[in-house]
Amino acid sequence: MLNPSKHNHEKRNFNLLAAYCGCSYRPDLLPAGSGGIPQKSRPDIPDLENNRIVRMFNAQIDRQIQNHTQSVMNPGYIPESRQNTILYLQTIQSIESYTRYGVGSIHPRNYLELRIMFHDHTVADHVYMGHSCSGYTGGCLLMKAEMKNGQATRIFTNGQDKKGSPEWIIPSLDLMIEKAISYNIGRHPDRYFPPRKTQKDFDREWEKQK
Repeated sequence: MLNPSKHNHEKRNFNLLAAYCGCSYRPDLLPAGSGGIPQKSRPDIPDLENNRIVRMFNAQIDRQIQNHTQSVMNPGYIPESRQNTILYLQTIQSIESYTRYGVGSIHPRNYLELRIMFHDHTVADHVYMGHSCSGYTGGCLLMKAEMKNGQATRIFTNGQDKKGSPEWIIPSLDLMIEKAISYNIGRHPDRYFPPRKTQKDFDREWEKQK
C-alpha cells in the first residue's frame, strides 16, 4: 500500500528537479524502489540497431581523417597528424552521444555530450559537442557506435534517424567523430601541431629582426 506521506515527499523532491530540468512528474513512469528519481526514457537510450548507418559513419571517419591531415586546405598540422589520428581512432571501443537532462527536456543547458570508451577500459565522459537538445523541437538524434580498428562495426540510435531522410543525419555523424578527435587533440596537441613557441623563440626572432 502506498504511503501518502512518503509519496508526497517524493513528489516534492521530484518537482524541484522537474523545475530544473524541464520534466514533468509521472509516478507511473518511476519503477518500484526508484525513490522518486527520474529514469531514462525510451528516446534517451540508443539501443535500436541501424546497420545502414555503418557505411555512412565510416565515410565520415575517412573525411575527418583527411581534415586532420597536413595539406593546403588544412594548414598548421604536422606531417604525422594523419597517422596519429588513425592510431587514436583505433584505440576507441565505442562512442556514444547523450544529453545532460534527457531528450525531452527544455532546460536551456541541455547539452549534447559524448562518452568515449577505449579498448583499455578507460572512459572519457562529458565531452561537449557544442550543441544542445530541446524538447521544444521534438528531441534529437542520439547514437552509439561500436568500433574496431578505427572503423564502426555496429550503430545504435534512439530512433530519431528514421524520422527523416538518411542524408539528414550526416552532419550529426560528422560532428560526433570530429568532437571525438578534438578530445584527443586537447589532450595531446603535440601529436597534431608544431610545438608552441616560447619566450626564448620570440626573443631570438626579435634579435634577427633588422
